[in-house]
Amino acid sequence: MDIVNATLSVLPKDNWNARCIAKLPLFQNASSVRGPLHFVDSSGTPMSNFTDATWGVSIENCYQYCNMQNVPYSFNFQLFASAFSNFLLPWLALTAQLPYEAASPWDNLLSLCMAVGSPALITYSLTITILNRYSLRTTKWHALHQTAMGPAVHGKYPAFSERIKAMQYLLQEAQQVPLRASQERGWLSSLIVGPKNQPWWRSLKGRLSRTRRGVTFSLIAQILAALVAWLFTVASAFLESRGDRVVANQLSSGTLWLWLVPVICGWVTVGTQNSSNSIDHALRADIAYRAKEPPVLADTSVTEKGEQRGIMVRSVTNLELPRWLGADIIGDEKRVGPIFNYARVFTWWQLARTIESALTTSVNAIDNGKVCMLSREKDNARSWNVDKKPEDNLAGDSYTTAQYCGLDLNRGQILAYPKWNEITADVWKRICVAGIVALFVQWGTTGPGMLIAYYTPTVGIGCRTAGYVFYGVLATAVWVLLAASMLFSHAAMLRYQREHWYERTTAHSILCGLAVVTRLLGKAMAILSAIWLVLSSLLEFTGVYDRCYCKGNEIGLGKESGWLVLFKTDDDLAQYATSPWAGGVAMSILICFGSYGFFFLASRESSNDD
Repeated sequence: MDIVNATLSVLPKDNWNARCIAKLPLFQNASSVRGPLHFVDSSGTPMSNFTDATWGVSIENCYQYCNMQNVPYSFNFQLFASAFSNFLLPWLALTAQLPYEAASPWDNLLSLCMAVGSPALITYSLTITILNRYSLRTTKWHALHQTAMGPAVHGKYPAFSERIKAMQYLLQEAQQVPLRASQERGWLSSLIVGPKNQPWWRSLKGRLSRTRRGVTFSLIAQILAALVAWLFTVASAFLESRGDRVVANQLSSGTLWLWLVPVICGWVTVGTQNSSNSIDHALRADIAYRAKEPPVLADTSVTEKGEQRGIMVRSVTNLELPRWLGADIIGDEKRVGPIFNYARVFTWWQLARTIESALTTSVNAIDNGKVCMLSREKDNARSWNVDKKPEDNLAGDSYTTAQYCGLDLNRGQILAYPKWNEITADVWKRICVAGIVALFVQWGTTGPGMLIAYYTPTVGIGCRTAGYVFYGVLATAVWVLLAASMLFSHAAMLRYQREHWYERTTAHSILCGLAVVTRLLGKAMAILSAIWLVLSSLLEFTGVYDRCYCKGNEIGLGKESGWLVLFKTDDDLAQYATSPWAGGVAMSILICFGSYGFFFLASRESSNDD
């Protein structure tokens, strides 16, 4: 009994383990009570006697002596309040810096649940946004700008290169809204070709630049508060509390929230608009000029002023769709907000391709000295007159202006949804890269938490580890379902776009149903995942996991092999905790630096050269 007394004398007296030990018949003839104690060593191997190598008892003994009746649940408010305020609260406050900018309070709340419930999804949208921006610096756009800056074009139309930069800026900054282009009444071609619209483009770029979200003191303060709280936990863990299972819980739970730092910093670096209507307001704020429709009377202006209708924020152009069991078919593509960018990967590419093609045609025409005159002018093929202003050489009506930039075949309608065979390999590559980055961030922050929880004695899958696995799987499933919903929705919308009638076939109805069901299921799982993340973080400090089932890792070890640590101090556990703790912390830090490094470098490469 001396060895038992010596062991008990150094153990804490105010926790669940102490209350459980008090119920064990250590100082009695164990065989005369309700069965012998089954002691185990550090690996869970049974021992016949209590020695210095004894770590705990089997889960069977725990259920016998330390069940909820013998060791009732005890809530330590002081421990909970300290952990919540110093550890969890800074992370919860940091979620306020996530990109919202949605059209309604419900959509903002939904954005929060989708981001917290699935870091993979918001990382996927962020990466898609970055890669879309990067595509605006590819060979085609670079060659387009270089041609516009060349003497052949710049000498004739000096401001056209500025217009190209303004259109690039619009495309990169307006990804958080559903943009549509329309050639109705010749508006888009007028915006692209008409020299009188130069002030409109300049004003548009200036407005979008002024409403762009920047780095604020509140952002810096909240990121620092969360990081300092986590770093203090790490420092305390390795300097003074190695082996302390409460600190292990803080470390493992904290890694689940670390994705907030690179993702928030990534969105700020990429840039979003600071309100839901800033893009729409910028597009509508100033009057633009439209080439008049033929015939144009002699001695009258060839243009007229009005609110531009060539590029607008709207979900579907002139198309009202029936719903599927009351649910919307279009899905998140039409929702305003950065987190919904994942659903606009095809429609944004289609818009960028349309504008790039029209700009290329226009630049080549200017480069070749081609003029744009009225339809009634017989001398339409004459060369560019360098002695005249650009508006004199490009004084065409809506029909000839559309021809000049190559939009005449699509006059009145520009399709929003590209056909499957039109989508290039580059777009699919963006989707694949974004998916890889999403999984990298999701499991790169969830994985270290699982590692720390798994290898902190008792080694194995217990309540905490299983909870982290559940969160990671649920968050990944949310991303998969919503990405699939986007594909189903695109397929359904192609049918409507092609047929222009609303009677559904059985196959089309199935596509619509899949688009709706996968989207609703994904969002429901996102809400559940977000609630579980917050709830599991709170449960770490409420004592709910202080019970035989969780402490004995019955989930992974089973009732036959499960056991729990009772007779070892934090110092004894330190040598077993150092490696997994250090590995988990190092892995999470590397993931954060690596992911933000990717976001930063890709964003810098895709920025405009003002």
